[in-house]
Amino acid sequence: MKSVINKHFYQQGYNLIELLVVLVIASFLMGYALPSYQSMIEKQSQRSELARLQAVLNHARIMASLNDQPLIICPSEKGNKCDSSANEQGNLLLLTAATNQPVFFSSGAGFKIIFPSQDLKVYPLPSQNSGGTLLPCTGFTNNKPKGLVVSPTGRVRVSDEIDKSYSSRCTN
Repeated sequence: MKSVINKHFYQQGYNLIELLVVLVIASFLMGYALPSYQSMIEKQSQRSELARLQAVLNHARIMASLNDQPLIICPSEKGNKCDSSANEQGNLLLLTAATNQPVFFSSGAGFKIIFPSQDLKVYPLPSQNSGGTLLPCTGFTNNKPKGLVVSPTGRVRVSDEIDKSYSSRCTN
């Protein structure tokens, strides 16, 4: 009877070697999963910021055509005037070019946006714009930088062929 009790006692739980094997396997999997997770988070923040910028630029193009007047897209802190120092938050303001009246304000997600100059002008169609590239600084440790290219006709497209001078101006 004593041997049956001892045999039952030894079968309960896990021994130290089994526990160590499970910990090694778990740490090995986490070593591969964590960089993939960080890359996925970085890619998602890049996509959402590009989508927001694309929506603001398309909105500006439509508003300029509807009102038949050029608009200016610039960084702004509170949404009442252009402020180049507010570029760190990614807030964008649409102003009428003639009267500098605010038309639309889009609050950013905290990512710096690199402009071709201090601001970007959007003219009503069929006028030609100067065009330019906007680059949201969403972090480029795991992913290539992607920016928005505004064509002279005002069309917006996402491009991963970004000039090195743009990405070098991002601090993250």
